[in-house]
Amino acid sequence: MSVGNNHPSVLVVEDNVLLRTGLQALLSAEPDLVLRAAVGGVDEALAVMAGHPVDVVVYGAGESVADTERGLERLLDRGTRVVVLSRRDHPGEMETYLSSGVHAYLAEDAAGECLGLVIRGLTSDRERVYIMASRSGLDWMAGQRGNRLSGREREVMGLVANGLSNSAIAGRLCISPGTVKRHLRNVFVKLNAVSRIDAVNKARAASMLVPAGRA
Repeated sequence: MSVGNNHPSVLVVEDNVLLRTGLQALLSAEPDLVLRAAVGGVDEALAVMAGHPVDVVVYGAGESVADTERGLERLLDRGTRVVVLSRRDHPGEMETYLSSGVHAYLAEDAAGECLGLVIRGLTSDRERVYIMASRSGLDWMAGQRGNRLSGREREVMGLVANGLSNSAIAGRLCISPGTVKRHLRNVFVKLNAVSRIDAVNKARAASMLVPAGRA
């Protein structure tokens, strides 16, 4: 824990003022959670975390899946656990965010019922992943898991196909080498690939290679 009284510390990132205020009130009412701050964007969140590390970031997904995914990468690069709150029950978005490495995905309208429990669970067991979604969404994701790459995964594979190393890909996409490795692990699992060349060949055969910046 990052605070002396062993209470989990939390940071809220939500660009909608009303939702941010609601989350702030909800978490402030939890006696065993410490709310560090509630901010409107990732830049502000990283500034807070530079001076006050937190255990869990609660991140409200924005309208743009690509922008949300990039924001998640920046937060996850700091080694913190991240809970995504989604305003839409869209299985494709859920799959993208879980592939990026988040630790929980919750429907925003149901967060009040279980957000505190999820935060406590994440701080007691780092290996758990929490998902609250519709049954149809989970069924869809299970069916698509093996043959669908996220936009960022397709960007990474496009650069792999061009012969770039992990460090070069990280520099091109402004992410950490560890994040590149995480994306490649996901791709290998989804495509049942045994090497970078195998992954490129399978992605190309499935028309999944997209030039970086266009996914």
